[in-house]
Amino acid sequence: MADEEEDPIDEEQLDEYREMVDELGAFPDKVKINSLSMVAEDHADSRANAAAIYGVIRKPLVASNISSDKKLPLVYVIDSILKNVKGSYIPVIEEDAKTWMPVVYQALPEDKRAKLKKVWNLWKNANIFEESKWQEMGSCFSATSAGTSSDAATSNPDLEKAGITWGKDGSLLLMPNLKEAMQSILDDLQSDVTDELEKVSLERLAAIDTALLIKIKQTAEDSLRSGSATGQMSMSNEQSQGEENLLSFLVETRSAEAIEQSSAWEKLNLNHVKDAHEIMASLQHLLRDGSSADKRYTQQEALDTTAALAAAAVTAGLLTATVEELSKSDKNNSAVSSILNMGAGQRSNPASSFVKVDKSLFTNEGLKKRNDAVVGVLYEVGLPFVSSADGRRFSTQVELSDHLDALFKKGQLEKAMATTEERGWYISDSAFSLEQEMEEMQISNPGTSEADDPAKTETEADPDSFTELADEARDRCVICGLNFKMYFDNEDGVFKYKNCREIEVLNDETAIKESEEMLVHVSCWRNMGCPPQLNPEQALQEFMNHD
Repeated sequence: MADEEEDPIDEEQLDEYREMVDELGAFPDKVKINSLSMVAEDHADSRANAAAIYGVIRKPLVASNISSDKKLPLVYVIDSILKNVKGSYIPVIEEDAKTWMPVVYQALPEDKRAKLKKVWNLWKNANIFEESKWQEMGSCFSATSAGTSSDAATSNPDLEKAGITWGKDGSLLLMPNLKEAMQSILDDLQSDVTDELEKVSLERLAAIDTALLIKIKQTAEDSLRSGSATGQMSMSNEQSQGEENLLSFLVETRSAEAIEQSSAWEKLNLNHVKDAHEIMASLQHLLRDGSSADKRYTQQEALDTTAALAAAAVTAGLLTATVEELSKSDKNNSAVSSILNMGAGQRSNPASSFVKVDKSLFTNEGLKKRNDAVVGVLYEVGLPFVSSADGRRFSTQVELSDHLDALFKKGQLEKAMATTEERGWYISDSAFSLEQEMEEMQISNPGTSEADDPAKTETEADPDSFTELADEARDRCVICGLNFKMYFDNEDGVFKYKNCREIEVLNDETAIKESEEMLVHVSCWRNMGCPPQLNPEQALQEFMNHD
């Protein structure tokens, strides 16, 4: 019924398919093979159409005037149709493959016959054909391999000496465990071969490389022998060895010198953050001193010094980035720990964490009554810390400190932004004209005013675009205390600090100088509200000079 309902394929379609088959040529292009399979899929439901498509492929397979190089790619096309399309092609090819398989086998050279046999074996693994039909179409392999194997064994006495013999079907007569181990070793040797058809079997290896096959057999025997010996030893000494294995991890295997060196680490007390600052300063000093133009090196010393300076520069950069991340992590951890301490300490009093309220008092008369417990939670008990600036209450000292810091920064920002404008009672004509000209220029060039505004540039530009000359005496930010990132400016030929600017820092009353010029991170300066100068409370005291 399917053949009657299906439209028969016309000659024009067969001609187009024949042209596609001819274009395949001697190279098994996967794209072309997939295209041939997709066209064949359109006719998989009709046995007559499937037979016609298969006939187009079969004709050059058995033709004597077609080059043998073009026959194996056609076999790959049939293999693709059988695995991906199936349908009516399976019974058609099952009945006919026994007629062209020997012809193709005889036409192919020795190296390509193994690939043809590989395809035939894959058909068995995929259970495409019945066992009897499959063996019938591959009779050429068993008959030929039996003859060639016997000849190879006769001409190669090394195989007989190694205990490798051939069976009637052309396969190697080996113990199943040994053959499996040999095949596993051979697969490992061919792991870099992506195409399964390119891999060789043990039988094929016996014909092309006898020495390698014998070596694989010896390796497999050694691995099997060592495995069985281990099993026997573990069975005979199970009880004694079991007790030793249980206590083996408690036995000290290190030497006395190694133990002494390890114990010295326990006595070592390091302040990693402080030491990191000193190490970074030393590395930056080494980098500037080693790359100075006054230094003279031999060729070998120059190569060694360049590598050492590059390592020092990278190490200093990595340390700087690491310390910055640790500083951020410490701030986050301190905030979390303060919250946990608050929960464990100040909130340990049940009255400060929750208050049992009698819901029956939620009436007009009940709400008028004073509840000392609730009042305490809202004031002295629950919020004991009072801000002297605005009277707000907080549950912990940390929250109060953060609030006062925020108010201080806000005040500094407002002072920095406060400006006064003055003008005379009677403005002169020249000043009036100049001002008018400036207004006209701003109207005609509206983009220049914002771009040329230095205040806006300092607050919005990329922090890394701000640079200062590297100075060993001022290698850390006076706000956060972290080292600056140093780099070499190829245009100016000097080392500079990134994300850095100079700012005036006011000294306290005990200092001789009223103020000093110090270096800060632009990002830290912006976080403080971009003040024009820093007061002593805003700078770290360890950087202040009181001499």
